[in-house]
Amino acid sequence: MIPKSEVPDAAVQASGSVAQRTIAVVGDAWTLRILRSVFRGQRRHGEFVKEFGVSRAVLSDRLARLVGYGVLERAVLDGSHPEYRLTERGLDLWSLFLAMWQWEIDWGTARDPDTWAPDLPRSQVSHSVCGHPMRPQLRCLACRQLVLPFDTRAEPSMQDPARAVSQVPVSSGFRKARASAEPAARTQRLSRIIGDRWNSAVVAAAFRGTRLFARFEAELKIGPAQLSDRLAELQQLGILRTRVLAGARLEYRLTQAGIALFPMTLELVRWGNRWLSEGADPLAVRHLPCGSVLQARWHCGHCVQELARDAVRFT
Repeated sequence: MIPKSEVPDAAVQASGSVAQRTIAVVGDAWTLRILRSVFRGQRRHGEFVKEFGVSRAVLSDRLARLVGYGVLERAVLDGSHPEYRLTERGLDLWSLFLAMWQWEIDWGTARDPDTWAPDLPRSQVSHSVCGHPMRPQLRCLACRQLVLPFDTRAEPSMQDPARAVSQVPVSSGFRKARASAEPAARTQRLSRIIGDRWNSAVVAAAFRGTRLFARFEAELKIGPAQLSDRLAELQQLGILRTRVLAGARLEYRLTQAGIALFPMTLELVRWGNRWLSEGADPLAVRHLPCGSVLQARWHCGHCVQELARDAVRFT
């Protein structure tokens, strides 16, 4: 028998928009590290502590929440220590972690020996169907074209900025940011970007075309001191850069590393729409090249077949 958690799934359902509900579940750095550890086969308290040094109090809290959210299940077999296993809802997060892996390889610390840790991503992924190492590609199921950040548009139901905590990034007609110099703070982890709800909200607003401090403040309903901290951190992390406009106002734009966060945001939208949309409007994105409501899936970069969770191998 798997006991019920003290953190009911109903609390997530009451959170409002699908975006807010999704961030309530996965928008936490420790939660992301715990889930990555479970995907690698860890199941027990001691294994999590050894993997990345989390305190037992924090670990117990996050595990209880994940059980309550229906992402993990807690099982006690034959009087042994409890084990935590992914539910169907939890297993469906595999493609989010694939997107995170790709960002870490391109922009993070995955290949930096000075910041190596046991829970960092593996260096290579292979497709067991074709047997080749490959780079995953995100493609539209309708037209099979690659999905690019500036080939999408939000549906009208997504335009309420007051509900925009980590909404999907869209093009909104602004030009692609120029490549920036490699940031000095690359030793920071990806989980600090998407594992903090306000950082996620600022990045999402930047994708929608928000550039000025006052606009961020008004759209996100965030205090000026808190916003200043987040904008400064995202610059340090190499996600935003600034440009001085007339009148000495600063404009905030996404760097190339920031633009590369787009697949992760799509995965959060897909997962939230599937599992957390009861009683709320699902988030929708239109793929402009073919005009369809976007359903994006990962494909093998070698054989171009759609990837299945059990056909992906990390080495």
